[in-house]
Amino acid sequence: MGVVGPLVVGLVLAGCGPSPVDMVEHPVTTTPSRMAGEELQRSAEPEESCSPVPAPAEFAGNGVRRVESVDPADATVEVPRSPERILALGAGAVDVACGLGLQDLVVGTSGLPRDADVYLPTPLVGLPDLAITGDSGAEEAAAAARELDPDLIVLADSPDPDPSVVRALAEVAPTVVYDARALNWTESTEAIADAYGRPRAGGDLLLDVIDRARFTADATTPSDTWVSLVSVSDADGVAVQRPDTLGSLMLEAVGAGRPPAQRTRDGQRIEPAPESPPVGDELDGDVIFAVVGGGDGSEQSAREAFATERWTDLDAVGARRMFVVDRAVWEGSGPVAARAVLDDIRSSINGIAPDG
Repeated sequence: MGVVGPLVVGLVLAGCGPSPVDMVEHPVTTTPSRMAGEELQRSAEPEESCSPVPAPAEFAGNGVRRVESVDPADATVEVPRSPERILALGAGAVDVACGLGLQDLVVGTSGLPRDADVYLPTPLVGLPDLAITGDSGAEEAAAAARELDPDLIVLADSPDPDPSVVRALAEVAPTVVYDARALNWTESTEAIADAYGRPRAGGDLLLDVIDRARFTADATTPSDTWVSLVSVSDADGVAVQRPDTLGSLMLEAVGAGRPPAQRTRDGQRIEPAPESPPVGDELDGDVIFAVVGGGDGSEQSAREAFATERWTDLDAVGARRMFVVDRAVWEGSGPVAARAVLDDIRSSINGIAPDG
């Protein structure tokens, strides 16, 4: 497959000039919506997220071929050369199918974020959700999968997997397990695209993300800006966003400056030097992206957080340079979500937020 090495370099060293074709073919639009009195910066257009034309199958014939899997019991799996009924169990598996234009081949899903419809089209989000994970009940998982008659199952790895679930699913159809950690989303994209019989097209998806990151870096010069990324959740209130999320990784990819308390490298927090004095509130920056959504109480939590004295005293809030973004996108997985994050960054980082 061979695109991972260049991709890592390309995303970290996003410094080349933008493509005029990219500017024409991928215009930025904003879908008006609100969360807790603030306008959501939503650049994704769900009905236009998936490729309208399926990537051609890259392996001729009707037989099988072997692909890699992170299942400890089976390092390789025999899969159809050109699958026709895909059970995509995991946000990354659904995202890659969408990016490759294979949405019409997906017969069921699992693991999509609560608000996936903010960046994925309704027909894809509306497919049967089997709620299957690596630690589901084996018999129940197999029965649910069998109802949809897939010829390929792609399953997100679980932090605490139950081997019997994979074995039960494998009795239904060839089952490929992929690493679902956000830090490894590029490698996962390659593995999933390979399972779908389109490894070269999967590499092209990643190269497109590189191009967009370069364009974003050149068009917005984010290295000149301290970009604060915070999460507003029911459980934790307002906190600095974890570094191992897609949004944080995309800020790294475009070379965005970060406040001293939020600096990251390769998805890991870099602690400030012991001699470094504190610089204001750790939440503050020249611009703030606030990640919201994902729970029943998300809007109320955000409303309460945005009304606190600590929040209203932040310089970026006072300057109206705070932008609310969707958790489903910024904590997503895959090239379609990555493109949406980059569009959010490009459309907002140098702007002024509308009045709430």
